[in-house]
Amino acid sequence: MKCGVYGRTVIARLKPNEDIVESLEKLCESFEIRRAIVRSAVGSLIDGNLSVGGNTTLPVQLVKGPGVEIVGLFGEVVSTSASILDDQYSTELTAILSGTDSQVVAGRLVRGMNPTFITVEVTVQEWLSDSSQ
Repeated sequence: MKCGVYGRTVIARLKPNEDIVESLEKLCESFEIRRAIVRSAVGSLIDGNLSVGGNTTLPVQLVKGPGVEIVGLFGEVVSTSASILDDQYSTELTAILSGTDSQVVAGRLVRGMNPTFITVEVTVQEWLSDSSQ
């Protein structure tokens, strides 16, 4: 377990047709945030692609859209590179989505396969690890 404190809070609107995982990484990069906790999100995706368990590369569950509502979103965006300018992240986001058929599904968002629909507003909070730990 690591000790630390919360830093800046960023509230942002993500652009349409861009992957939500990649958009959050770009957001953190633009504010030079190396580790962020995703606090909340509202909005919709064109389609939702979720994985279950440790497999985050292949979609296990397709939530058909367009207009898949984000019921809940939480997780971490973590820079894995020595420099914030290297643009390498380890991002794990768990979402609860509601499809156009009112089906509710939960799982991890698959990178590159969850484009925002009209808009997504997110709140992320910087986590600053205590360097003495």
